[in-house]
Amino acid sequence: MSESVFRTLQRQGWISIISEEVARDPHAGESFLATADLVLNPEQQAALDVIVQMTKEPQASKPVLLYGVTGSGKTEIYLQTIKETLGRGMSALVLVPEISLTPQTVERFKARFAHMQGGVAVLHSHLSAGERHDEWYKIHEGRARIVIGARSAVFAPLDKLGVIIVDEEHEGSYKQEEAPRYHARDVAVLRASKEGCAIILGSATRRWKAGIM
Repeated sequence: MSESVFRTLQRQGWISIISEEVARDPHAGESFLATADLVLNPEQQAALDVIVQMTKEPQASKPVLLYGVTGSGKTEIYLQTIKETLGRGMSALVLVPEISLTPQTVERFKARFAHMQGGVAVLHSHLSAGERHDEWYKIHEGRARIVIGARSAVFAPLDKLGVIIVDEEHEGSYKQEEAPRYHARDVAVLRASKEGCAIILGSATRRWKAGIM
């Protein structure tokens, strides 16, 4: 049936036509079971203590370097850092290499913060144009306080940014080869400096270490 038919029925009082926005959610229909913080080992706790202090006193946004081999627990430190940041009414941005942006990664973040006010928005190239638009708008409206995404997410319009995390900062996928060319890690450092927030650069080596660049 054409729109004119519905308009005629509306004028005759048989139906009402209303407009309703329906956001395209790339994870619609999925449920995430809330998870709790894990107990950190002494080295992880020492690293977290340094990082949390930096989020409270960014010290001119000097980057914190966090080292740990894959599977050593860097993500848990990220999650607990974000929890502390949200508790102070701030937002958080997490950049990951495109190849690492797996459903398991998104699920871990959404599950940990499922019970907290302010959702998690996801930005990466596998989303449709409509999904990217709606996720971006959700961030712009303040309905998402955590953004996780690939390199272009560095430009996400988060308000009251408290911490930026660049996981596996050494990965070449952070470099945009097509115009406009940029390196997401370097843009993240610059943005942290401009907004006065903490920035964590995670990388894989043979041992844990937290330090200041």
